[in-house]
Amino acid sequence: MEVDGVIEMFQRSVNLHNVKYANYIGDGDSKTFKGITDSQPYEDFIVNKKECIDHVQKRMGTRLRAVKKKTKGLGGKGKLTGRLIDELSIYYGLAIRRNSDSVDKMRSAIWATLDHKLSTNENPKHDRCPIGKDSWCSWQKASATNNLGSYEHKPAMSVDVYEAIKPVYEELSNDNLLTRCIGGYTQNRNESFYSTVWALAPKSISSSKIILDIATNIAVCVYNNGFASILHMILTMGMKIDAHRMKLAERSRSRSAKEARSSLKTIRKTAQDQNINEEGQLYGAGIAE
Repeated sequence: MEVDGVIEMFQRSVNLHNVKYANYIGDGDSKTFKGITDSQPYEDFIVNKKECIDHVQKRMGTRLRAVKKKTKGLGGKGKLTGRLIDELSIYYGLAIRRNSDSVDKMRSAIWATLDHKLSTNENPKHDRCPIGKDSWCSWQKASATNNLGSYEHKPAMSVDVYEAIKPVYEELSNDNLLTRCIGGYTQNRNESFYSTVWALAPKSISSSKIILDIATNIAVCVYNNGFASILHMILTMGMKIDAHRMKLAERSRSRSAKEARSSLKTIRKTAQDQNINEEGQLYGAGIAE
């Protein structure tokens, strides 16, 4: 359904809008792009595939977790922990976003993040880190402000972890992938809208077309005008906001409620990881490659 929908969008773009889409921003699933190229929506005009940087970043986390699962003894304190995987994934994504105008700059920045985690007082490896007092690298900041004499490195990544994850970095810093990241494109706006729709009509629950249409219309209002649009709908329909609901709304804004939501998010993520370990990764960025 997704493939057919995207193909139809490309095929009708000239008639509806008098434009040709030069790029397709994908999430790693190659089937949709193959469908576009096979359908040849435009004569003598090539559609290029661009990667969504958010999904490329997720791909790093997926690959690192797969390595941890397959390699005995790689997990545990001081090894490839979940926190380290999250850090490396974020650093990888930032390296691409901040250097999205050049493949060479992206690759150098990606490896700089790994070298940074390997650095020790005896063997600093910050040659690729950006220099200056505004650098993200604390060692380079100390160097720029003449404070290296008192600088202390954090515990470095173990050599075992480095050797295990090095092939992942080599794979995810190749020319083919990074070339598709040129421009720093993202599907974040789409994903944000979709999440608003699914919050009202969850995918796990069967909904009628009427319910889905209502959820989509509400999502459009919230996406464009924020939750103030919900209040406008309530007043338009003549609904009353009772004191109990106001009390619940105030409670949801409290610090304890926010911490509870954060804890619940962590629990859900842990449960999701457990399901992946038991059943395998069924869907995700780059699965179809």
